[in-house]
Amino acid sequence: MEDLFDKAVNQCDRVVEMESQRAQPSPQNPPRGAALPGWLDPLIWLVVLIVVACLGFYFDQMVVGAIAGHQIKWVQNVASLISKFGDWPELMGYAAVVLIGVGFARKRTLVKVILCMIIAGTLAGGLTNAVRLMSGRARPNNSEVPPGWYGLWYQGQWLLGKYKFHSFPSGHTATAFAFFGTIGFAYRRRWAWSFLVLASAIGWSRLYVNAHFFSDVLVAAVIGLFFAQLTWERAGPRLNSLRLVQNSK
Repeated sequence: MEDLFDKAVNQCDRVVEMESQRAQPSPQNPPRGAALPGWLDPLIWLVVLIVVACLGFYFDQMVVGAIAGHQIKWVQNVASLISKFGDWPELMGYAAVVLIGVGFARKRTLVKVILCMIIAGTLAGGLTNAVRLMSGRARPNNSEVPPGWYGLWYQGQWLLGKYKFHSFPSGHTATAFAFFGTIGFAYRRRWAWSFLVLASAIGWSRLYVNAHFFSDVLVAAVIGLFFAQLTWERAGPRLNSLRLVQNSK
């Protein structure tokens, strides 16, 4: 079993090394064209975010109604379980356990990938939590008030500590897409992008348990993927200077 794990890990390392070599301009691998300006990438993400948000807002009530009309007890239990184990503390716990394992195995690439996953998930989760605390959007399961945006203060009370007013965007979803999306940006292979199925399952669970609107989840997914790319491209190279990474294979 240990040999199989080592072979799989070594294969992952070789894939990333090949990608790095392929990305380096050389007589055998000339550059395909000029790189995009640094300001253009965030602008593209912003446009995507706006388009996705508009689509989400348009379909919000339709999705809420469809889910309400197809509630099945055992599916609810599955969604609740996924939602419970797909939050930031749990994802960070899984990553820490795996990080210890690959650290002892001295696998440099995997150490860097997992550290980036932790950083990306934390940044995305932190931003979305800050936004949803201030937006004050009532959750779909909030029966106290009509659906709407109530900000920080409503009817003489602060809403910062009111869970049912923290709908937009979904913290679970943003963290999950940043966490698992980092694998895709690191390896850029179909199998690596397939980890987004796990992130999508977490986003779906938040919809099914009636904790979020469709737009909450879509916007959070875009935010998560943005931080996944940003972390891998900006923080990833800086992590090479860490002793934990340097001392690994």
